Amino acid sequence: MQYMPSQARKQQFVTEFRRRLENIHELPAMPEAAAALLSLRNNPDADIDALVKIISRDPAISAQVLRYSRLSTFGYGERIQTLDEAITLVLGYDKALHLALGLAVGACLRMQAQGPLGRNAFWRHSFTSAILCQALAKALPAEQRPSPGLAYLAGLTHDIGFMLTGHLYPDEFAMLNKLVERYYDKEPRELELLSLGISHDMVGLYLMRAWNMPEELQVAVSEHHFPEYGGRHNIYSKLVYLADQLQLQLENNGLAVDERYFASVQQQLGLNEAAIQEALRFLSEVNAEIGHLAEGMVA
Repeated sequence: MQYMPSQARKQQFVTEFRRRLENIHELPAMPEAAAALLSLRNNPDADIDALVKIISRDPAISAQVLRYSRLSTFGYGERIQTLDEAITLVLGYDKALHLALGLAVGACLRMQAQGPLGRNAFWRHSFTSAILCQALAKALPAEQRPSPGLAYLAGLTHDIGFMLTGHLYPDEFAMLNKLVERYYDKEPRELELLSLGISHDMVGLYLMRAWNMPEELQVAVSEHHFPEYGGRHNIYSKLVYLADQLQLQLENNGLAVDERYFASVQQQLGLNEAAIQEALRFLSEVNAEIGHLAEGMVA
C-alpha cells in the first residue's frame, strides 16, 4: 500500500503521540472564547446578553453565527443584522451557545486545507453532521429527546481528532490524507490504524477530556464508530453514527452502507422512516449554503 510507513516507524509514532496526548501541557490550550462559553453553559443564571458579549469578542465566530442564522431555511436572510437578532429570532440561546462553542473549539486547530480530510472537506462534513444530528434529535420521542444544541455540537465536533492529528503532526496527516484519497473505497479510520496506529476517535477523546468538555460530547467523539455502544449518553454517539451513515448513503446514490447496524440504531432511537426523510429534506434545503459555512472556517 502506497505511503505506508514501516512497522517500526508506526510504533515509534504511536508511542510519541500517546505520550503527547497524555501530557495535557503538550496539547493546544483551550481557546479563550471556548472557555468562556463553557463557563457560561454551566452558569444557570446566564442570559442572552452574556452570550452576545462573549461571542462579539471574536469577529470570526460572530460572522459565522450571523452567517448560520441567515440560512435560507430560516426565512430571515439579510434582515438578521446583529447577534442579538440572530439568537433571539432564529437560533435560540441553547443552539447559539453550542454553535459558538463548536466554532471556537475548532478555530484554534490548523491542518492542511485540501484533500478528503483537509479543512475544506472537514468543515463541510462537520456542518452537515451537525445539521442532521439536530434534525434527528428533534424527531426523537419526547422522553429521550436530548438538547438540540448539544446534539448539534456533537455532530460539529465528532471528528475533531483529525484536526488535532493534523495540527500536531502535519507530515503524518498529509500522508494519511493521500492514503484516503488513493484508497477511497476504504474507511478513513481503517487507514488511520494501518498507517498511524491510532484513530481520530481516540485522539479526539483525549482533547475533549483535557478541555473538560461535556461528557455527552466525549461520548459522541469516542463512540460514533461503535453503534453497539450502549453506555451513558449513547444517544449522542448514535445520532452521529446515523448522520455519518446518511451522508455515506447520499454519496453512494442511496445505497445502504452498514445494513448490520443502521436499522437497529434507528429503531433503538425510536426514529421512523418519515423522521429520516424529513432530516434529509431539511439538509437538502441548506446543502448549497453549507459550503459557505465551511469556507468561513477555512478563510
